[in-house]
Amino acid sequence: MIEKEKIEEVKRLVDIVGVISQYVQLRKMGKNYRALCPFHHETEPSFYVSPEKRMFYCFGCKKSGNAISFLMEYEKLDFPAAVKKLAHSVGLEIDTSHGLKHKELYDTNESAAQYYSLCLTREVGKRGKQYLLERKTDINRLKEFHLGYAPTSGGLITYMRQKGISSDCLNKLGLISNGREVFRARIIFPIFNLSGRVIGFGGRGIDDNIKPKYLNSPESPIFKKGDVLYGLFQTRENIRQHNDAILVEGYFDLLSLYQHGFNYCAAPLGTSLTENQSSLIARYTKRVNILFDGDLSGIKAALRAIGLLINSQVDVFVTALPDEQDPDALIREGDEEKLRKAVKDAVDFFHFYRRMVKTDTVEQEVTLIKDLIQMISTIRDPIRQDRYIKYAAHVFDITEDKIKKEMRADEVEKPVIKKQRETKLTEGEQLIIWLISYREFVSLAREVLSSDDFEDKNLKKIYELLCKDDKISVDEIMEQSNEYVHERLIGPLMRNEPISQDGFTSALIRYKLRVEDRKQEVELARVKGNEEAEERVLRKHMELKRKLTNLSWDHVQAPQ
Repeated sequence: MIEKEKIEEVKRLVDIVGVISQYVQLRKMGKNYRALCPFHHETEPSFYVSPEKRMFYCFGCKKSGNAISFLMEYEKLDFPAAVKKLAHSVGLEIDTSHGLKHKELYDTNESAAQYYSLCLTREVGKRGKQYLLERKTDINRLKEFHLGYAPTSGGLITYMRQKGISSDCLNKLGLISNGREVFRARIIFPIFNLSGRVIGFGGRGIDDNIKPKYLNSPESPIFKKGDVLYGLFQTRENIRQHNDAILVEGYFDLLSLYQHGFNYCAAPLGTSLTENQSSLIARYTKRVNILFDGDLSGIKAALRAIGLLINSQVDVFVTALPDEQDPDALIREGDEEKLRKAVKDAVDFFHFYRRMVKTDTVEQEVTLIKDLIQMISTIRDPIRQDRYIKYAAHVFDITEDKIKKEMRADEVEKPVIKKQRETKLTEGEQLIIWLISYREFVSLAREVLSSDDFEDKNLKKIYELLCKDDKISVDEIMEQSNEYVHERLIGPLMRNEPISQDGFTSALIRYKLRVEDRKQEVELARVKGNEEAEERVLRKHMELKRKLTNLSWDHVQAPQ
């Protein structure tokens, strides 16, 4: 557990605008900042960030929160990891142990990585070492990747038992299944998160009869395949320095390039690039060169990746390889210079499409153009999307109207979420919003209102929090409130409509008078028929009304 004081210190020191602007293009709008929402597809910006309140809110999908919750949602981090990342950015050191459960999983994976690495140096790993030599993979130049070998004979279970690691942990991480070791006769690629912890493994069979050829760890509490890029932990600083990243398909592609000087690579884990992986690489560079295999599946994977990368505000280039070739094969066959030239001659993705469209059949051409249009339809930034529509119309001799019609016919995966019309705020809700926004009014309100004047228990609780500590942060208030409060109050809070002290005081007195009117009605109903009691109720109410209207605040006009 992280101490509450440390969490609050991180929130206080972190600049939420600085954090979110690393992922989203923010534009200043008065006191706030605005952008297209990163959490749903939209064409008009409805995502707002308030530096004053240290929070974000989308008027479309209603997502809201602080810098920590933004990172958790955007990067799919758990709470401790998000806090640690933000703490590091402001120079704070925080112990973020994930509890014994997660620590045990990390420790187990790291023990497994040590075992596999050890096997590669022993007699039991002779076949694995020979396989790497045949592939011209120099493990001495790739030490930071901690390659290993899982022997056919097994041995992991015994090794782990000697270390006191339970079978339950091995099962949970996918290292064993039904009492048998999952990785056998495979080269092992440990997969690291950005903190340098081993979260999973990839394995490549060394014989043709081993199926599947490539095998990854199953997802676990510490491993989500679509949220990590192989090699990024080792190459991210090189990527940042080059302001360029080469995106390759496989483990061996990356390792071959790395040991031949292309040390700014990353690779999806045997799957198509995901949105989270695209966002991840965009944190380190705004230029990505896709270097996938030259076969049909590699080309299709490149086409799918382009749209995701563009939406991450990345300039996308593509390196075209000869038919049926891959980067690793080119290097092993001695065509390193050919590969270097291909990387140097990488073209932007539109020129890549233009080349692809020059196919033998009209059907293939139409399919590729439709793929391009579908990719354009996923671009969130309306200005960028419009530019690409115009460019596509010019390059492929198609009218803009036809492109837009095709886009409408093939809606993108993320639905456009229509902004819901917000119901009008109650007087009590409006008062609370002003009190949260203008803390100097709390002392005025305290003289007039008690918490019992709020019928809504949610508003009553917030008022009590403000009266107890008028310096309490918006974030703390929201943390202690329920979903109803979030839905009703955060949007108006972000609008931050100004009000003068006079205006607030008038609204305050008007609200108090209406509360007292309701109380009077209840009291009169209770004493109905008792003229003396009725008179006392009326007299008491008139006296209170006189006091309220005679308040000595400057320029206050009592409501009629």
